[in-house]
Amino acid sequence: MNEVSEPVYVCPACHARLSRADTDLRCASCRRSYPVEDGIADFVSGEYYDRFTPGARLSDEERAGLEHEIGGATPRIRDFYVPRIGDARRLRGRTNATWRVLDCGCGNGISVDLLSESGLAAWGIDPSALRKWQWRERKWRERLSVADGSSLPFPDGFFDAVLASGVLEHVGVVESRAGRYEVRPLPTRDADRRKFLAEVLRVARPGGTIWLDFPNGAFPIDFWHGDRPGAARLHGRREGFLPTSEQVRGYLRALPFPTRIRFHGPHRRLQFRQVRSHWYGRVLSAPMRAFLRLMNVRPFRFLAGTAANPFLVVEISRENSEGSPVSGPPAARQVDRARDDPRSRSGASGRTRGRGQIRKRAPDPPTTARA
Repeated sequence: MNEVSEPVYVCPACHARLSRADTDLRCASCRRSYPVEDGIADFVSGEYYDRFTPGARLSDEERAGLEHEIGGATPRIRDFYVPRIGDARRLRGRTNATWRVLDCGCGNGISVDLLSESGLAAWGIDPSALRKWQWRERKWRERLSVADGSSLPFPDGFFDAVLASGVLEHVGVVESRAGRYEVRPLPTRDADRRKFLAEVLRVARPGGTIWLDFPNGAFPIDFWHGDRPGAARLHGRREGFLPTSEQVRGYLRALPFPTRIRFHGPHRRLQFRQVRSHWYGRVLSAPMRAFLRLMNVRPFRFLAGTAANPFLVVEISRENSEGSPVSGPPAARQVDRARDDPRSRSGASGRTRGRGQIRKRAPDPPTTARA
């Protein structure tokens, strides 16, 4: 069941309900308007993270990147996230109820089609001019919108689950690829990332779940942001690009939402498609698959949040106002109390709370590669 009858979009600036005109959505509260073309609403006022002119010829590298994305979207959704969302629905006894999911940073939008085909009410956003053009081919394009992940056009508590794959690392940094890939953090990086997390938590209902995944900043090799697809890029923690489990815990403690966090092993999330084009990928993919599978075995689950894991998968459960966990599969609720202490940094799970002020951030740079 994926039918939703009530109006969905709200003004990302003031969160007032929008009214539909012939070619745009209008806010009676702050007088802003947002164009709608081919059923796709645009909320970024021309502030795209990329430059694209419809009809422009893409380079061979750009075309190859888009092809890799198509191959990665299906296993990411069908093999990894749909089963986990199904576990949460069964746990809550809501298998026949509408279950709303947002893919924040959905790229080519295939994920929204796949989630919808699985019986979920799915939406997707991305602040990209190229994506807006790509989405014309999507079956559920009216549920795709051009929007910034730190200023979402959805009501408070609207979603049961929010996905953000390969997004957090691109918040609060400046990236360039003039021959070699280069990245530097902005002075506002941590504030920007806190704002992004606060926004996805805002649109998740109490009891809802946020899923983040990204390369681990504590792991010394990055296979997702090299000079070529799947190329190994050595980096240090001082680079300030890829988040770590400790940083995510710290961001959440500063936010006005009680949450519970758990790190999962990325088995089945990682497919090793691009890295296998290199000799080290062909040699190491089999033993690495076995190691990632080991992270799902109870005595070794703690490894998922440590420097031994190359790719972090983070489950954040938004708790109710009293701090009681109300969602997630059974394993997510069986938290080692010793690891609830925010000073503990070696465990795979724990609870975070806090207060903090959220400040404005720059638009996200492009996310061009997905695992």
